[in-house]
This record gives sequence, C-alpha cells and structure tokens, in this order.
Amino acid sequence: MEIKTRVPGMIVDVKVNEGDHVDVKDVLMVMEAMKMEQPIPSPVAGEVVELRVQKGDRVRSGDVLAVVE
Repeated sequence: MEIKTRVPGMIVDVKVNEGDHVDVKDVLMVMEAMKMEQPIPSPVAGEVVELRVQKGDRVRSGDVLAVVE
C-alpha cells in the first residue's frame, strides 16, 4: 500500500527503515505542515518495502512517502 501525504510540508523525521515490520498506527515519519508536526501512521501492518523520502525533503499534496506491503 502506498502511503501518501494529503497536504504539502517537510519531512522532519523518519522513524523506520526499509525492511522494518510495522503494525497498524505505528508512526512511519513526522511531517511539518502548517507550522505543526504531524505524525504519519501506517494504515496497515506489514513490511516497509520502500521509503521515497528522507529527513529534510519537501513534499507536495499526493506525494507517495512510503510503500508498506
């Protein structure tokens, strides 16, 4: 499953690595948007197979942040 952002912002922290197992609601990363830090939780349990962002990246609405399968 692709995890996408709904609003533009900046990635301030990445909490997982590719290959990590995550459960539902585990925080994958933290994004700053509208001057607030927003955790990005995993909507599914599985393995992080791809991270498409790193700390400091700016993202736009709809960008894919990670893939969890």
